[in-house]
Amino acid sequence: MDLSINYPYGIPFWSDIDFISVSFVNNEDHEIFIYFIKHKKIDKLAGIIFPQQKKKYKFPKNSILAIITYKSKKPYSYIKLQGGWTYIYP
Repeated sequence: MDLSINYPYGIPFWSDIDFISVSFVNNEDHEIFIYFIKHKKIDKLAGIIFPQQKKKYKFPKNSILAIITYKSKKPYSYIKLQGGWTYIYP
């Protein structure tokens, strides 16, 4: 088991779900928050990326996420995850 890989909050690694690998890089000076989108609305918190940090994740296949910055309550962007991609903010 690779300890550098993170899983979204509330989804255990042993789940019987197809996962895809993605990475997030936060170049901001504050945290960014990653939320799941369900039925076109912001749902549960999936993860937090701290300033100047890179994190590897395994998300369920076909996940749609909203990225919300510390300074704003509105989503910075919406993304449908693609396996193997690195998402860099900003």
